[in-house]
Amino acid sequence: MSQDPEGLLRAAGLKVTEQRRKILTFLLEHHGPFTVEEMAHRLKAEAFDLATIYRNMIAFEEARLVEKLHFGDGSQRWEIAHQKDDHHHHRHHHHHLICRACKKIITLDICLSSAELKKVASLGYGDVRHNLEFSGICPDCLLHNR
Repeated sequence: MSQDPEGLLRAAGLKVTEQRRKILTFLLEHHGPFTVEEMAHRLKAEAFDLATIYRNMIAFEEARLVEKLHFGDGSQRWEIAHQKDDHHHHRHHHHHLICRACKKIITLDICLSSAELKKVASLGYGDVRHNLEFSGICPDCLLHNR
């Protein structure tokens, strides 16, 4: 799968519109995950309304271009899906660490070991996926709350 938004949309069977191209370009260029409100704020020059972004995120999710994440705070967040591309490169699989105070999210480059994943696969399930998220209080919030 290429990093070209128009190519991604076409490969997913979605109509290429200027709004979809701009939203997908934003997601490809900025590491998420983002709520619809965060995307609208960051795309403010494009003047997208929340409903437009939300509808497109649902379409992108159904087409497996993005993944929806829930961090237990009632918000839905999306980021580019982790898939193999046409050249068998893997988009970077990762997990997140969320500050419980300020809600800042950072990427963690850790995951379950391949031995642990083999145990899950040995149960006979197909298309196994997992979510693993961590929470804590970030250094800035710890410093300001003392």
